[in-house]
Amino acid sequence: MEHETVTGLVAKAVSSRDADRYLTILTAEQGKIECYAKGIRNQKSKLAATAGLLTLGEYKLFRSRDRYILTSGKPIELFYGIRADVARYACAAHMIEIALDVMPPAQQFTEALQTLLNSLHMLAHRGAPPEFVARVFEIRILALSGFAPMLDRCSACGRPLADGERRFFSMYGYGLICGGESCLAAAGKNAMPISGGAVKALAHVAECEPGDIFRFKLSDGVLRELSAAVPEYMKHHFGKAYERLDEAERYRSFEQEAAYIISRRGII
Repeated sequence: MEHETVTGLVAKAVSSRDADRYLTILTAEQGKIECYAKGIRNQKSKLAATAGLLTLGEYKLFRSRDRYILTSGKPIELFYGIRADVARYACAAHMIEIALDVMPPAQQFTEALQTLLNSLHMLAHRGAPPEFVARVFEIRILALSGFAPMLDRCSACGRPLADGERRFFSMYGYGLICGGESCLAAAGKNAMPISGGAVKALAHVAECEPGDIFRFKLSDGVLRELSAAVPEYMKHHFGKAYERLDEAERYRSFEQEAAYIISRRGII
């Protein structure tokens, strides 16, 4: 039995009994860990204010055999700028879901956590559009997980690609493909034309230093290209569809439609 201190983000909470919760914390020291938070749902619990969802904090844990028990915590960042906005919160939930899948239990994956925290900072404090933040996060996590798309040559035939030539992105393959008839036929409907700007954005995010992933600008057209390609590419290589952003968009559309109907009826 021993005490440990970790710094991490509370990424998941599952209720247990009346007032307890199992928490999943993404930590710098030990990757993904699970701990038991006794009484955290009680109104008078000190843990409630320090270990809520989407809270970055310093946590003291008591380890008994293979189980962690949360004993105290000190919040570092609560990301208030995310909590009050549906689109930003949905983006945060989307990224956290991905991080929970790629970060291994009890093993360091420091850059993945730092990428997540940088992305949350952009959402909460820099006013970055959620769609832009989500795409950058996805590209970087794909690269860190060994699935960076091949961008310098055709992923089908291996031929080097020149900057000016027409290129396609294979969402169910391994990156760019050339315009060769056989390569396009092999990719079928899973290949989409991609601009030079989108290729440069993919390369920057996948290859730059960790602190530079957001230090560039995207046109609306390039962002639309990435939004069409990257989620499908991730779905294929991770074997899972991440749909929280789609759910938020459907909610927002419903909210806008409801407001329009109410206004037409003269209620507001």
